[in-house]
Amino acid sequence: MCLAAAAALVWGQRERLAPRPEVATWEYRSLVPQETGPGAYRQVEWLDVTLLGGQGWELVSVTPWVIRNDERKYKAEESPKVITQNYMAYYFKRPRSLQR
Repeated sequence: MCLAAAAALVWGQRERLAPRPEVATWEYRSLVPQETGPGAYRQVEWLDVTLLGGQGWELVSVTPWVIRNDERKYKAEESPKVITQNYMAYYFKRPRSLQR
């Protein structure tokens, strides 16, 4: 009896739970720095970001993916200087096509 009641409830809610056709759905994509070795990364190329924009992807967020501190000496007699490198990640969205 309980199973039949649950089935009736789900059947009655099917239209409310189904995605409405007038509501946009989205697809998402990200471009993140690639690790090229232990602790070494390659920045995302700006050309890749602009190519996605040309394909209809909207840039919605840019966040630090990796923040790396390196100590470097430029001359043997000086103390090391800390260099901070930021590797950014880019996040995109675009409306999902109606054809599924």
